[in-house]
Amino acid sequence: MDSIPMKAHELLTSPETWCKESPAEDPQGIKLQAQDPRGVKWCALGAIQKTYPCSQWGEAMDSVLRALSFSERGLAQMNNSDKACSIMEWNDDHQSSFTDIREILLEVDI
Repeated sequence: MDSIPMKAHELLTSPETWCKESPAEDPQGIKLQAQDPRGVKWCALGAIQKTYPCSQWGEAMDSVLRALSFSERGLAQMNNSDKACSIMEWNDDHQSSFTDIREILLEVDI
């Protein structure tokens, strides 16, 4: 039986599991890469990178960016690096709260 993959919103269940300005953090707040097994907190992008295989990152990022009102034309002009930067900027924006981040991830079921 295949295990059902976890979704990013299942990783970000509370403000204690979310971070800014780093893909992930360990319990001491040390910045880590998203897939690091020591991670206990993730940003929106880090949660996508942790829960989805690399081959699905672009599709997952597209879903989030569409929910943030990016146009199809705009998305078509962006590479995955551009998309990742846009999601990091949204995550790290001082106006973005944990609730905002989680609501978008739930809305697009990522």
